[in-house]
Amino acid sequence: MTLGPLTDFRPTPHFDTSQILSALPASVTHPIAHAKLKLAGEILAESSFNCYQGPVRQELLIITCGSGWLFAIEAIKLLGLESRVGLLKIGTTWPLPERMLLEHLAKTERVLFLEEVDPVLENNVKELFAHHNESLPHIDFLGKKSGTVPDVGELGPALAIRVISELTGTSLPAPDPAYVRLAQTEVERFSPARSLAFCPGCPHRASFWAIKRALALDGRDGVVFGDIGCYGLAVLGTGFHQSKTLHAMGSGIGMACGFGKLDRFGGTQPSIAVCGDSTFYHAAIPALINGLHHRSNFLLLLLDNSATAMTGFQPHPGSSVDAMGRQAPPVVLEDLCRSLGVRTEIRDPFETEDAANTIYEMLQQEGPKRYKVSIDPDKCIGEDCGCNRLCTRVFRCPGLNWDSVLKKSGIDEAICVGCGVCADICPRGAIIKESA
Repeated sequence: MTLGPLTDFRPTPHFDTSQILSALPASVTHPIAHAKLKLAGEILAESSFNCYQGPVRQELLIITCGSGWLFAIEAIKLLGLESRVGLLKIGTTWPLPERMLLEHLAKTERVLFLEEVDPVLENNVKELFAHHNESLPHIDFLGKKSGTVPDVGELGPALAIRVISELTGTSLPAPDPAYVRLAQTEVERFSPARSLAFCPGCPHRASFWAIKRALALDGRDGVVFGDIGCYGLAVLGTGFHQSKTLHAMGSGIGMACGFGKLDRFGGTQPSIAVCGDSTFYHAAIPALINGLHHRSNFLLLLLDNSATAMTGFQPHPGSSVDAMGRQAPPVVLEDLCRSLGVRTEIRDPFETEDAANTIYEMLQQEGPKRYKVSIDPDKCIGEDCGCNRLCTRVFRCPGLNWDSVLKKSGIDEAICVGCGVCADICPRGAIIKESA
């Protein structure tokens, strides 16, 4: 059988095209993927997930998605703008329902975007406008790119009300002072005055207490690199301010990996990464493998909740059920770590003395030395060298010492970690490094 151009191919009812298409190279199926995306956009233009409410022609069109839609509805109602402001909810943000968007863009001259985090919808709609600008009116696009909506922080009802009121010249009616006083009284009665904290009995509080004790015993001012999860609160008092960083999911191990290489430059502070089990499965395993591959010296503490605790105890690859609630083989944390050749210990954080002592003991272990470093006494001529004792006076690694009797440099075997950098900076080649 001979096939025509695949973009024109129409299957018969009894012909399974998937077997042929799956065997074709991506260069051939790429046009089909584009055609499917275009078709999906046309279908989604009729989807009930995309809807408009407001006047036929509006002085301001709000294009929004997700929670921004709810905030915009509330703002429009409270400000009494139902007859002036249109609200276009895009529930299918990709591919865009282009036909629907173009229809509404043709009826307005100002567009406000309300969406969480990055201006994805804003950028895509403006790109669509650029392709059709000859048939559309001039439009002022307002959003995070224009500075109308802040590009940091969370979107909420108060922010939506403020932005929309400024653009429309309206304001909320002044509240009844008696109602305000009553609301404040009730809030003070029923809202406890407390800061962000771990829940009562949370094992994370015990874990960070153990970390705090271990670092105090160690005495080298170790640095704890945190991650995304409940335990991210450890940057605050509830975790005794032990975590020093809180960035993207999986970043804690990555940062500890980098700081764990600073010993070659004389760094002595231990690096500790704290990571939850769900974050570890989702984003931190590659960072651990990278640290092992590069022989980075850091301690990883995995806080095992046996589920995705922060967002509702959803299952993860370590759970005995999958996302659909079906039985599934769990990937055991300790087995995975041990398979990589990592020393792995299991401790109960509520046994704080045992946990703290184990953390302290593991901090004392150093990674294997890269080189065995020694001094060639015949080449080292000390103060007679034109380098003016570069190794001990300028480079000043604690692993190097100066013998005032022999007038030569030496290696302190108890401190030297075998990084080998001193051998590279000696101008006479008097410092020798050999593979350990």
